[in-house]
Amino acid sequence: MTEKEILKDHDITVHTFNGDLLPDEVGFYDPITKTAFISDKLNKKERIKVLLHELGHLDHTTAEYTNARVRCENEANRNMIHHLLKDALSQLENKADFNYIKFMEYYHLTTVTDEIMVKEEYQALV
Repeated sequence: MTEKEILKDHDITVHTFNGDLLPDEVGFYDPITKTAFISDKLNKKERIKVLLHELGHLDHTTAEYTNARVRCENEANRNMIHHLLKDALSQLENKADFNYIKFMEYYHLTTVTDEIMVKEEYQALV
């Protein structure tokens, strides 16, 4: 999956920013300019993850994000996991060969919430 493939159905722009300026931030989305900003410190795999996460914020309003930040972040993570999982499953001949632990290790998904989302999204996709 490439950035171009991810962005083809979305009317947004992507720009990189100097990751040294915002060391605790890897990406963010500005709904006013319809722009995703991604740290230049990320490798290709992490950049894809961050872009998919930021696309998960497209439907969030500023007020919604302010009042329900955790929910919005979880929805954005679920969007990322869904698309990464869909891509991973498309590369398997037998979907039953999917190993969610290896998938989580590969993408550095470490929380219980991530694990639950991976399992739920796998069930929804197969």
